[in-house]
Amino acid sequence: MPTLLTTGLVAGSMAFASPAAADPSLSQVQQQIRTIENKLDTLNDQYNTANVNLTRVKAQQATVNKQLAATQAKLSALSDQTASYAISAYKGGDVSMMSSMITSGSADTFLDQLTTLDALTGKTAGALKQLKDAKAAQAAQQAKVNKLTSDAQTLVNTLTTSKKTYDAQLKPLKKLRAKLDPSEFGSDADAPEAPVGAPTTVKFAYAQLGKPYVFAADGPDSYDCSGLTMAAYRQVGISLPHSAHEQYQGNPHISRGAVEAGDLVFFNGFGHVGLAISNSQVIHAPTEGENVKISSIDSMGFVGAARPAG
Repeated sequence: MPTLLTTGLVAGSMAFASPAAADPSLSQVQQQIRTIENKLDTLNDQYNTANVNLTRVKAQQATVNKQLAATQAKLSALSDQTASYAISAYKGGDVSMMSSMITSGSADTFLDQLTTLDALTGKTAGALKQLKDAKAAQAAQQAKVNKLTSDAQTLVNTLTTSKKTYDAQLKPLKKLRAKLDPSEFGSDADAPEAPVGAPTTVKFAYAQLGKPYVFAADGPDSYDCSGLTMAAYRQVGISLPHSAHEQYQGNPHISRGAVEAGDLVFFNGFGHVGLAISNSQVIHAPTEGENVKISSIDSMGFVGAARPAG
């Protein structure tokens, strides 16, 4: 069973200075924005991982429900069959057992017919017990999976609420930043082209430069970090989960010195991922308010790398 994530990112723990209080400086506003954006980056991967787990447990839930229904159908059919044996023995056939005993006056004859009934029902007694045992085990499994599904959905809902709280905090801060420094938001320069001979994944990532970061997005018009790498590897037929943590755990790990174009490179406690375009740079979807861009690997706090294999 998957292990569900827990999060300390609750609305009550997020307290920042109000933009309306005492004329904050541009640097103070930028620091508050960076703090919230870093928390959003962590929250984003927790949300993605929680959704991956939710999908898994829902699939397990559907499988267990199907197995339990099939077992119940077999149990009902076999119970009906056993009942029909009894009805046939006592009321069906050429002569009923009670009538046979009365007309023959023989207890032996009656016992013989009881033995016949026992033989008939004995054929199904073992199978009935096995089915009842299987049903009990599957019902217990169903209860566990239902609890996991409920917990996973609750976590997704909690993270969604936290996201809304962060967004509400960011909105006035960004307005204030734009007021304090309107020149910061000029148009982006033309995006560079991928180097000749670059892997297909890298070519795809270059084509996404300048597209906005959007929480939990995986293209084609916007991305979060793991959504971008997932979309890049989709181009070569490799399926990655929409989660930086899951992408690291599910692929062969490589050292910092071995990183080359096309590798997955991880930062921020494995909560952020980018696509290497060389041993020194990555293309990544950074955080709220930023666009897909190129950054230095060593300036971002490298924590690991992985190389998916087809």
